[in-house]
Amino acid sequence: MFGSKGFHATTTAELAAAASVSIGQIYRLFSSKSDIVLSIVEEKACVRVAEMHGIFDTVERGECSMFDAVKAIAAVSLQNSDGDLFYEILAEACRNASVADRIETLFAFYRAGVRRLAGLARPDVSPAELDAYVDVMMACFIGLGHRTAASHSVDIEQTSRNTACLMMRALGLSEQIPAADHQSAT
Repeated sequence: MFGSKGFHATTTAELAAAASVSIGQIYRLFSSKSDIVLSIVEEKACVRVAEMHGIFDTVERGECSMFDAVKAIAAVSLQNSDGDLFYEILAEACRNASVADRIETLFAFYRAGVRRLAGLARPDVSPAELDAYVDVMMACFIGLGHRTAASHSVDIEQTSRNTACLMMRALGLSEQIPAADHQSAT
């Protein structure tokens, strides 16, 4: 409801009716509507970050190439079925300091995951350069989620493949792009 109607347009009474619980039960579990949304976003973020770390583990074990890992993370970002909710809560973070604080914590958690990926890709760079790679990768992955939220007609396979090609080039790892993918993204 938050994603489709918006945070402020959705009432607690509507949430209670949709969940088949009383308003009182909602307030026993959550102190505000913000807490409800943040709980949803936090749960989804934890699942997504755990999925990312699973992908990174396969890279460390040599079971997955860096290209395939970046492609998989891009695909996860594009499969953002709750993108409307995510961007609605980001907008609320601009107005509500407590929401902003909790979102900042989630971004730090996600950023640490992306930093792990960047470190696996470029263990040879300085911490400052690694931070720059992380900034670009975060912008890319978050932007892919926005693209899906704004347009539901995204070819996830092709877009994640093209994104992986460009990201590998940005990381200075063009030689690790599979030959077939190298040609399709040029």
